Amino acid sequence: MKTPKSRILYERARKVLPAGVSYAIRHFDPYPFYVARAKGGKLYDVDGNEYVDFWLGHTTHILGHSPPAVIKAVREQLEKGIHYGTAHELEIALAEQVTKMMPSAEMVRFTNSGTEANMYAVRLARAYTGRVKIAKFEGGWHGGYDALHKAVKPPYDLPESAGLTLGALDDTLVLPFNDIEGVKERLKGVEDKVAAVIIEPVLGAGGAIPVEKEFLRELREFCDQHGILLIVDEVITGFRLAPGGVQQYFGVRPDLTVLGKNFRRGLSSRRLLRPG
Repeated sequence: MKTPKSRILYERARKVLPAGVSYAIRHFDPYPFYVARAKGGKLYDVDGNEYVDFWLGHTTHILGHSPPAVIKAVREQLEKGIHYGTAHELEIALAEQVTKMMPSAEMVRFTNSGTEANMYAVRLARAYTGRVKIAKFEGGWHGGYDALHKAVKPPYDLPESAGLTLGALDDTLVLPFNDIEGVKERLKGVEDKVAAVIIEPVLGAGGAIPVEKEFLRELREFCDQHGILLIVDEVITGFRLAPGGVQQYFGVRPDLTVLGKNFRRGLSSRRLLRPG
């Protein structure tokens, strides 16, 4: 496969984009291929090469690229306006639909990114419980928020990035995935200081490892015993594992849920869900 036009674009990109890309995961040696268009389950690059797309826009396109019904709806809305900056009926209708589908959702807060939604979930948990500590799992990815940008990849005891404050890192505890005894051991003696445990039911950046049903149920019970909120980051699993996400599939109801990506079809918006 030849990609001379992609190489030229990459050389151009390196002059204005760090590492030549706008997101680190898109970089690979010797250079990324550049997409010209997409349809269904296929990508077509600027050199005319065709690819079967298993990535589907970071898992966004559960209906495939450019489904006619979605294209039609977007075009119709473009004629009416894009960003009103004020209240409108569609946000109510969308929130109503989400509350019908997601077992834990009684209220919905729309945000601009998964990072932002997780940040608000953590802040809400701290405000509600009056506690400071947050616990996350090894291999879990919850965006670029300092308090959660820890233990995404091995070695788990090192910061994921420069520029993270010691305060943010010290207030985040790291737990072993699918190991309830390990969770209990690491939180022993500090249970009353933990505001929330946040979990990805499938470790999107940690090898696509799925959560075990019994572990999730035991984690729910452990959190209840100690007054700890359970935050489920369903950015990957929401509407995919089941219409109501992993919480419907396994019958485990979280206190807070984060959704995104496949919900929005590649358009801006994430959401934070909580019980009323």
